[in-house]
Amino acid sequence: MAGRKTTRWLALSAAAMFALPAAAAQASSAGPVAHAAGGGAPPMDPAIVGVPIQRTQTALSNAIDAIDAGDGAAAVGPLTASRRYLLRSYSGAKYLIAHPPPAPAEEGSANPQKFRTLARSFIRASRRGRQGAWIKAHASDDAAGPAFADGVTAVFDVLTSQYSAATAAIGMAPDTKGDLLAKVKTTLNTAIVLRNRLVKVIHAAAPPAPAEEGRAPAHASDDAPTFDTVMPGLIVLVDDELQQMQAAAADASIPSDSKAILTKAIAADQQIESLVNQYWPPAPAG
Repeated sequence: MAGRKTTRWLALSAAAMFALPAAAAQASSAGPVAHAAGGGAPPMDPAIVGVPIQRTQTALSNAIDAIDAGDGAAAVGPLTASRRYLLRSYSGAKYLIAHPPPAPAEEGSANPQKFRTLARSFIRASRRGRQGAWIKAHASDDAAGPAFADGVTAVFDVLTSQYSAATAAIGMAPDTKGDLLAKVKTTLNTAIVLRNRLVKVIHAAAPPAPAEEGRAPAHASDDAPTFDTVMPGLIVLVDDELQQMQAAAADASIPSDSKAILTKAIAADQQIESLVNQYWPPAPAG
């Protein structure tokens, strides 16, 4: 096997460590899934990133299955598609950063936020083939629509998807050669380049808040997540990605052509890790 199960488990574990349930759940499942609000289940990503994240994972799963079955020709199409979907989720993340959602309406105020929630619930029902007078059917305060991830969590889910794509490509590299290896390389490079660009987009749009005198920047909060609180978590993903590539580069059983695609990728990971640590320094020990 090309390491699909391991990749998914690592993405889940790393995201969970930083209290990002949407990122964790979607990195280890077939894609975003709606759950009733208030049930403790993770929210689903907005479609602008949730759909391409899901399609990226499906494409890579299909490519891995084809390679494991010895049918390299069948992996070409899914690998090509994975690059397309990585580009779409990156574009979606940039849109969410540039257009953050408005703050929710205060309790007891007018109902635009509740109206949007009911509309989203209707969309969810429509996708399941159920339609009707949604305002009457969902007018009760006891009704609960789907919970969508906040913008920061959704953007971090894109970063997690890029990590999953990169590590899946690294896992496929030893089992491919020639034109198929070139396709794997394209997926790997696309995931890493877009991730590194997205880090810079985040920093430009939401630079870290300066620490108060005598106190380090906050890295955890009970409030809605901010990029200050979640971006140090990216280091966990990059570290694991680097470990996978460095181990492959040192493995004598892996063909030299497969190892060759890792050199620039390792350098890019080290560069962005240094940048993330500079932008969002890790919390001091203790």
